[in-house]
Amino acid sequence: MSFDLAIQAKKLGKCYQIYDRPVDRLKQSFWRGRKRFYREFWALRDVFFEIRKGETVGIIGSNGSGKSTLLQLICGTLNPTEGEVMINGRTAALLELGAGFNPEFTGRENIYMNAAIMGITRAEIDSRYDEIADFADIGNFIEQPVKTYSSGMYVRLAFATAVNVSPDILLVDETLAVGDVRFQQKCMAKIRKFCQSGTVIFVTHDTIAATELCTRIIWIESGRVQMDGLPKFVSEKYFQFMNEEDVGLKTVVSDKSVDSAGNFDMNGFPAIGDNIRQFGDRRVIIKTVRLVSRGFHNGIVYSGQACEIGMVLQAREDIANPVAGFIVKDRLGREILSDNTALIKQDLPALSGGQSYVITFRIDEWPNLQEGDYSLSAAIANGTSNENVQCHHLHDAVIFKSIPVRTHAGIFSIPDIQVGFFQEGDWSA
Repeated sequence: MSFDLAIQAKKLGKCYQIYDRPVDRLKQSFWRGRKRFYREFWALRDVFFEIRKGETVGIIGSNGSGKSTLLQLICGTLNPTEGEVMINGRTAALLELGAGFNPEFTGRENIYMNAAIMGITRAEIDSRYDEIADFADIGNFIEQPVKTYSSGMYVRLAFATAVNVSPDILLVDETLAVGDVRFQQKCMAKIRKFCQSGTVIFVTHDTIAATELCTRIIWIESGRVQMDGLPKFVSEKYFQFMNEEDVGLKTVVSDKSVDSAGNFDMNGFPAIGDNIRQFGDRRVIIKTVRLVSRGFHNGIVYSGQACEIGMVLQAREDIANPVAGFIVKDRLGREILSDNTALIKQDLPALSGGQSYVITFRIDEWPNLQEGDYSLSAAIANGTSNENVQCHHLHDAVIFKSIPVRTHAGIFSIPDIQVGFFQEGDWSA
């Protein structure tokens, strides 16, 4: 194993024996492999990957895909059925927080016990104890048995212990939403700081968080690696898979002869090229999309100014409950703005097969986004906001630059804020 690698998996697999009846387990013990009374279930199979030191890698996939199994193989709580996983460095796992705590021990005693399990000397933990206690912020309860803790106090202490023992590799399994909002923010800040110097493996269903935190994403489905690459690209493919189900990928052939739709101004609608990533059952297709601000089409949007998002649709079949929407993402693939006709309670009329339509979203004041490049994705579905079937989804149909009206600290801000200032005595009680 190369020195610059933190984790290396080769032909990694985990198989479970599934018995239909309890008595079959007894039969299997007698036959000792000469006859099989169970079915094999491979939670993981033929998994190959390498993670270099300093990388932050997200692992995504649907429920039951094998993500948590992979994490347990990496941290050593499960043994592989085949293949091997090699670790180079000290590992801390945020799996089931506090799983190793003894309820009869005090919080202080559990900190030292968990540190000893990880191979940390008493002198080392002595030097870090105050930092752990301050991070957990449970006051004098740290001297009480953990069986007296609330669930929130329990996970706070467990998280504080895990992230403050200076591991080389941090494994996180859907445990960021612990405690109250302030503590969640403190946890995220701690993990972000660790990402700058250590190796992080982050298992999640939240592709937005994975895209924001990770330098790379591994997508696992049905126990096998489906894709391994840049966060933005892999998360989009995963989103496509989750929404498309068994509908195969198709390419829409552009048709520049779009109906003028009455008196509507059709200038600025570009043709959708084959390079645009797209999916859906194509019962309705989005022929073209545009973004208009200050009379400019698609290139620049000005904060604080009105803008309009438009899309031209062609219905191939009747659609009873159409839902149209859009997503604005930054260069890292983070969703900055998104909305649809169902969420804003403006239901669209049914679409008739063979007809073309234009749908527009008018925004009175474009938010004050940080200056930079953004992408606009558009979608049309059939159903409701919560349950629908994607008819056509265009990833990054329009790339544009957002110009702020002023500098600001966050991802975006309110374009115009009035500040009041009064000297004492100038206001009434």
